[in-house]
Amino acid sequence: MAQTSDSLFVFRSEKKSPQKASFYSAVLPGMGQVYNGKAWKVPIIYAGAAVLGYYYNFNNNKYQEYKDNYLRKLANDPNNPVDPKFRNASPERILYYMNYWRRNRDLLVLSMVGLYLANIVDATVDAYLYDYNISPDLSLRISPMIEPFNPRATTGIKVSLRF
Repeated sequence: MAQTSDSLFVFRSEKKSPQKASFYSAVLPGMGQVYNGKAWKVPIIYAGAAVLGYYYNFNNNKYQEYKDNYLRKLANDPNNPVDPKFRNASPERILYYMNYWRRNRDLLVLSMVGLYLANIVDATVDAYLYDYNISPDLSLRISPMIEPFNPRATTGIKVSLRF
């Protein structure tokens, strides 16, 4: 607490631990953001995870479909026929699309890991900058200047930092 002649100022600086924020976000994504008082970010994290999960499932189903039909096409077993939509496709073409869907699925796994890590990094950085002051009183002024106390007139640049 600081007291001046006319008023009483209460400075409340609650430090947030970046280690705690990181740990919370690693255990349960979004918990570090709640710890930092930024709960509005949690729906964004979970919406991103839901979208990535949906597309992972979609790509995995397509991959499995192409993989099953590729193996059926190679086996040429009359008891286990190829799906009618793959009947006219060559095994190479089916293999090409099978690899396409697998690559997309694998990229989505990497995207999920990236989202998870971004969640942890966001919580950590937010905790470090929790009590960072960005007040309107902070200003930098650059202006031309003439040195008045020099025997010869000298020009220069004056840099003033006010905080």
